[in-house]
Amino acid sequence: MRLSGELDLAGVDQFERLLTDPAPGTYILDMRGLTFIDSSGLRALIMADQRVRGEGGRFIVVRGPDRVNEVLEVTGVARQIELVDEPPTL
Repeated sequence: MRLSGELDLAGVDQFERLLTDPAPGTYILDMRGLTFIDSSGLRALIMADQRVRGEGGRFIVVRGPDRVNEVLEVTGVARQIELVDEPPTL
């Protein structure tokens, strides 16, 4: 799944609907096209990670631009989710 633009209050509902009932497996979220993330986006990211892992899956997040990565680092979210520099080959 690739995100682009902003992950904020306006776009969170659509993102959350994509992972309402995740099946076990590996999910890769590519944030390289993201330009902004706010607290509602961070919450959605954490909740998606918890839902996928709760179903026995793996949730991998590809780092975004520096501005987005800084928000993940400062808030501690980067320590809670699996972050990678490049999408893995599965």
